[in-house]
Amino acid sequence: MKLTTWNIEHLAKPLADMNAIDNKGRLMRISLQIAEMEPDVLCLIEAPGDPLLIQEWVDKPTDEGGLNGAYKVAMIEGTADLIADNLGNPREAIKKLYGMEGTSTTGNQWIWFLIKQAFYTAHFVKVQEPSIWFGLTGQKQWNVNYWGKMNASKLSHWRHPQTLVLDLNGYEVEIIGVHLKSKINQVNPFDADKNLTENYVAEALKARVKLATEAYDVRMYINQRFEQEANPRIIVCGDLNDGPGREFFERQFLFFDLISNIQGDIFFANRFLNHALFDYEEHLRWSTEFNDRIERWALDNVATYNLPDLPVDVTRKQLIDHILFTQEFVNRNSSGPKVKPKSGFVEHTIHAKTNANQPAKFKTSDHRPISLLVADGY
Repeated sequence: MKLTTWNIEHLAKPLADMNAIDNKGRLMRISLQIAEMEPDVLCLIEAPGDPLLIQEWVDKPTDEGGLNGAYKVAMIEGTADLIADNLGNPREAIKKLYGMEGTSTTGNQWIWFLIKQAFYTAHFVKVQEPSIWFGLTGQKQWNVNYWGKMNASKLSHWRHPQTLVLDLNGYEVEIIGVHLKSKINQVNPFDADKNLTENYVAEALKARVKLATEAYDVRMYINQRFEQEANPRIIVCGDLNDGPGREFFERQFLFFDLISNIQGDIFFANRFLNHALFDYEEHLRWSTEFNDRIERWALDNVATYNLPDLPVDVTRKQLIDHILFTQEFVNRNSSGPKVKPKSGFVEHTIHAKTNANQPAKFKTSDHRPISLLVADGY
């Protein structure tokens, strides 16, 4: 099985009018890139909340920007019936079923799995209802006390993780697709004298706390799965919005790296998640590029913050898209699906060639896909 996770930037926009020339041009590049990568399972991030619209796009011929029906959108049972009852607003019809917040304006970045038709026919495939997640973790919302405040705030997943359950030759595999909260906020970072403001820092840290708690909720679900099975086969993939480890805020204010909240505690090594890119070439281990003006400001204030290790180039190559998996995938003492060395990679070549010499309006995405090959044993 080849699993790929890809944040296709604002996919809802070109799908809203697939016949418009610019939209069709971009969809053709996206479809070409998917066809070149040829995943068996594609976790779509930033897709619209209408799976029938996505399937309509997939079913279109390649010369019209589609995938010629090569994939099937995996849905929770009963999805099509709910949409049929509210054709005017499919997203609203199914948001409770999928645990998604917001409206078509404020929450139209969903997580879907595209399954190659031949793979779908050969394997048992099911999307698990988020209500099962709530039952295992015991929470749909959770309390957070920001920075020692006694009054707690209620938080939840704005984009709830979606869980795909597969039967791979008699072995159950769960693939959890995630898109954690963005770190972006609307507060101006600098005052008139170009000093970083406390208001901005407070909002930035609040966003990172929200991110950290969402990550911890994913870990809570995984821990509960280990209470039911000794060695569940779980893969977590998607956009964690975490950045390259410890950025300026992590170094100065938080002092922890978000992804460790999901990976788990090394003292409970059996539950620790491996990273698909652990043995991938270090200089290629990135999925987005970002002009970081906060890092640029920090670079100009090195003496103030005593940060001699700041990078000179503030156009950051960030790894915010991830694939992680439980130890059972590398356990040589058991049978079943395995992840062999050098099985995880970033789709740099296909992404770069697909977008070469294309105008901005036709480029596929600002994220590069991450892929993992899962073998049938060692």
